[in-house]
Amino acid sequence: MNTVNISIITSLYRCSAFLRSFLEHYARIINPEECELILIHNDPTQEELAILRDGLNDCMTVKHVTVEREGLYTSWNRAIQLAKGKYLAIWNVDDIRTPDSLFEQMRALDNSQAVMCYGDFYGTRQYGTYKEKLYQYPQYEQGIKEAFKRHIIGCFPMWRRDIHERIGYFDEQFKLVSDYEFQLRVIRSFALIKAPDLLGYYLEHAGHKLSSNRSVQQRERTTVEYRYRMYNKILLHHLPSLRSYRPRYILNYKKWILLKDVLPKMKLFTVKELLLFLGMPFFYSYWFFRRSFSVMYQRIFQ
Repeated sequence: MNTVNISIITSLYRCSAFLRSFLEHYARIINPEECELILIHNDPTQEELAILRDGLNDCMTVKHVTVEREGLYTSWNRAIQLAKGKYLAIWNVDDIRTPDSLFEQMRALDNSQAVMCYGDFYGTRQYGTYKEKLYQYPQYEQGIKEAFKRHIIGCFPMWRRDIHERIGYFDEQFKLVSDYEFQLRVIRSFALIKAPDLLGYYLEHAGHKLSSNRSVQQRERTTVEYRYRMYNKILLHHLPSLRSYRPRYILNYKKWILLKDVLPKMKLFTVKELLLFLGMPFFYSYWFFRRSFSVMYQRIFQ
């Protein structure tokens, strides 16, 4: 019996337009014998189930779980509980991995002390098209400072499953930015490594994608930036949205976990945060006044 080294996590929801092609690309990976595919299928349709019946074959090791509709990161955490692989990897149904990406990421992690592997990929505006916009990242040793400020792991990360025992799982209180938040948690305890070759093709600026909701994304990023004291990136007019989240906690499997319990070096409160909250009403009023004045000026004089 083949040993499962890589558990591939895919959350499905209203994906019939991509599902058949996704299975075709999965069938082309160069190391299927050491992979398992975990499909967390949200509120499946009969069309989607029929595509899976036709597209899956006996050579694939697949775990297919149907659930009522739930958050993306709740599905990812559910898949992690089912995973048997030493490594976990994300493969979204509307993205395309290169056939050797999983093998190359596994090999990079096998040959290093790093716990997470990221790499370059192309962004495309139409599924199935290639080489539109290259997202290129530096080697981790040269880009470590950037990793504390920017989402560098992209949509094709691979990481060691056992790190969850130490730093927790994806924060389920967010809808869009928990992979970014998880990166920021990982780099405070471990090292990352970059894969040597292109990892795949990411479908961007598509209306069906969760990430197209800019308002939610900005509110959530503000919460994450506040959590990790990235004050220079905070959008002041989104500060009131902090009341909708719990910045000092992560939500895993319906349980609230104090961030300090998984990142002991994180301080619970700082003088900067006190000043930020004391000044928040002033800054918010200032921003509102400037915006209102700008609108009024344009209406009168332009």
